[in-house]
Amino acid sequence: MDELDFLKKDWQEREKELPKLSYNDIYMMMWKKSSSSVKWIFYISVIELTFGVLMGIFYHPSFEKELNLPPAYNYLTYASILVIIYFIIRFFRNYKRISTTSSVKGLLENIIKARRTVRQYIIFNLSFAGIVSIGSIIYLYIQQSGGWNSFAAQATPKDYLVIFVISVLATAIIIGFFLGIYYLLYGILMRKLKRNYNEIKKMEL
Repeated sequence: MDELDFLKKDWQEREKELPKLSYNDIYMMMWKKSSSSVKWIFYISVIELTFGVLMGIFYHPSFEKELNLPPAYNYLTYASILVIIYFIIRFFRNYKRISTTSSVKGLLENIIKARRTVRQYIIFNLSFAGIVSIGSIIYLYIQQSGGWNSFAAQATPKDYLVIFVISVLATAIIIGFFLGIYYLLYGILMRKLKRNYNEIKKMEL
């Protein structure tokens, strides 16, 4: 007997000792894993909101008198908190749906809904960060130049180009930073949900 035949025989012997999982056993494993992933998505979003609220209470850019940010900045912050609360409620509902579903079709549909909600949440946060970043940089640059009237009276095409380049670069850095965080926090859980979805789909074939 050569080495390859020996390995095959050894593997076959080992395979006999492995527990045989039924369709229901595999389904329950996928169900528990999916439920756990969505639960952690809910927990992380709550922690994120709590951190944001605490930052707003103890420190907010509008507290800095030197920045002289407009009141609209505060309104945008409050609006973003309401939107995040809305998403947290959706995350919790997704978790409850997955944890109580009893059919394969229902589980597949709920996994799709959970992943879609997370994508929408990330897109909202990145879009909001980008809008606030661009608006704040342009506003502060003009304020440093003596206000809009003074800036408009003296600005050259080069000044407008400088504002554009600075705002784009700074926004790209900020969005890249948040994207990296979301990739670590939500990306891992999203990939687990995708794997679970694919495994369940295979079971249905």
